[in-house]
Amino acid sequence: MPDVSQKEIGKRLYHVHREKMVEESIKKLKLGVGNEWSEFTREDIELLGHLLQCTWNVIDQKTWENVPFSSMKKDDVRKILSFGGGVGPGRNPDQTAVAEIKKILLSRRS
Repeated sequence: MPDVSQKEIGKRLYHVHREKMVEESIKKLKLGVGNEWSEFTREDIELLGHLLQCTWNVIDQKTWENVPFSSMKKDDVRKILSFGGGVGPGRNPDQTAVAEIKKILLSRRS
C-alpha cells in the first residue's frame, strides 16, 4: 500500500463526509417534493448533488443540519437547479451562484 499523507487522508474524509451529508439531504428533498420528484431527470439530480456539495462547503455543519430539506418543494429544487448552467464535472458554480443557493436553503430555516 502506498504511503498516504495525513493531509490526503483528511481531504478524503472531508469529501466522503460532504457526499454523505448531501446524499441524506437529497433523500429528504425527495420526501418533501413527493410524487413530483419523478419530474426530475437523473442528470437533474446529479447536478443538484453537485450544487449542494459546493454550497455545503460554505455552510457550517450545525446550520446545514437545521435546513429543513424535507419541507422544500419542487419550486425550491428548480430554483437551485437554475444556478447549474455550465456546471459539471470539474466545473463548479461561481461564488455568486453558491451564495444564492445558500440563501434559498437558509430562507427555509425556522
